[in-house]
Amino acid sequence: MMIDNANFAVTWRGGTDAWECDQMGHMNVQFYGAKFDMAEAVLLARLGLPAGSPVRPLTEQIVFRKESRVGAALWIQSAVIGVDHPGDALRLRHVMHHSPSGAIAATVDTTVGHLPPEVLAAGEKVGVEPALTGAPDLAEPVGSHDGVTLARARDLGLIETGVSCLSPDDLHPSGMMTRKGLIGRLSEAVGHLIASEDTAAEFLRERHIGSAALDYKIRWAEPRALGDVVVLRSGASGTVGRTLRFFHWMLDEATGDPVASVEIVAVYFDMLARKAIPVPEEILKLFDGRLVNWPAA
Repeated sequence: MMIDNANFAVTWRGGTDAWECDQMGHMNVQFYGAKFDMAEAVLLARLGLPAGSPVRPLTEQIVFRKESRVGAALWIQSAVIGVDHPGDALRLRHVMHHSPSGAIAATVDTTVGHLPPEVLAAGEKVGVEPALTGAPDLAEPVGSHDGVTLARARDLGLIETGVSCLSPDDLHPSGMMTRKGLIGRLSEAVGHLIASEDTAAEFLRERHIGSAALDYKIRWAEPRALGDVVVLRSGASGTVGRTLRFFHWMLDEATGDPVASVEIVAVYFDMLARKAIPVPEEILKLFDGRLVNWPAA
């Protein structure tokens, strides 16, 4: 349901196109990212941020609540829910709704830094209490990328799940990756993380088994340059209930430095009933003896 607050305004309206849906029968996570990218650009522009400004996301949490299938009408509300003057940062909240029900499809709680003083001041004037938007009182900690390097990934035996170079569509003017650019690569990486004869996509589809992300925690690192070669190294950290926990490190191939690190909570589901199921035994066996304790407790 839409929250009636003038400062929690609509920042995007659109829908789910057929070409945005994947083999699971719903909108692929990268297109949630694209729509949240647009909503955030609208919110910051309304706060007076000049086009092309070198802003930088620091950390964020994306929670997927309700799948979006072909033709779904969607819209996003966005608000400033915190100001960090020493860090030149705003904490932002985005909520994607289904129309006309108002059911929540997904949420983003993010901290964006390197903002000019006039944008911080504008954000402070229109700030909304986090609880009024459904956000937690405190932001997700920025955390550290200590130990997140290509050399460490090799030492831990993390699986190479992606290799690509950065295109214009992948980068904001600041040089930071777009959500779509990052999440699209993460979505494709999963198939390599669970690659085996018993877990091939065709085998799972025959059993009507699908998978979906529930929660992403993203920590962003430094800006990148067009044409940089990036690699993904991935691992699984365990299961909790019916969920599988895994993670990705995106790294600069030339320097070995982090581009972003992401913790993911995912679930398997019956594609006919659209209901969650326990993690398949074939997946559990695949990671037997290969779990990596990251981030360390």
